[in-house]
Amino acid sequence: TTKGLSYRIMGKTGFKVTSVGFGCMVTSDASVISRAADIGINYFDTCRSYRHGNNERLVATGLKGRRQNVYLSSKTDGTTKAAALQELDTSLSELGTDHLDIWYLHLKNKPEELPDELFEAQQIARQQGKIRYAGVSTHKARDMAPFLIKKGATDVMLATYNFSMEKASTEEM
Repeated sequence: TTKGLSYRIMGKTGFKVTSVGFGCMVTSDASVISRAADIGINYFDTCRSYRHGNNERLVATGLKGRRQNVYLSSKTDGTTKAAALQELDTSLSELGTDHLDIWYLHLKNKPEELPDELFEAQQIARQQGKIRYAGVSTHKARDMAPFLIKKGATDVMLATYNFSMEKASTEEM
C-alpha cells in the first residue's frame, strides 16, 4: 500500500485500484501520467479517439516500463463488430501492450446504441486474450444500468459523474 492512497475493489474484476484513477482524456503531457504512476495511482483510462487519436500513444509514453504495475483501460467508438475489433488492435499497438484490463464500448447512452455484435466483439477479444474484462461507458447510467444488468454481458460500467450534473438531471425529470 502506498502511503496516503486508498484502494477499492473494482466491481466484478477483483482489481484493487486506487480510489482515484487517472482519466487521461485531456492530458497533453506524458510526464503528468508518469508522475501519477510514481505516486501510486494504478488505474489509467484512455480512449482510441481522445486527442484526435493521439492519447493512447501519450499514455504509453507516460506508463513506459510500468505496464505490469497498472490497470489500463481504453474504449472503442466502433459501431460494428469489425470496426470495434480493428480499433482494439490499433489501441493495443498504440498503447504498446498485448491486452487491456478493461475494454469499454464508448459513450453508449441508449440500449439501441448497443447491437449484439458489439458484445460479440468483446467476447471475441476476451477469447483471444486481448482484454480481461468488458465494459460500457455512458453518460446516462440511470437509463443504461438496468439494460446492462439484464443483458449480463458487461463486467464494468463507467459512468460520468460531476456534482454539478445532479441538479440538471433532476430538473429534466
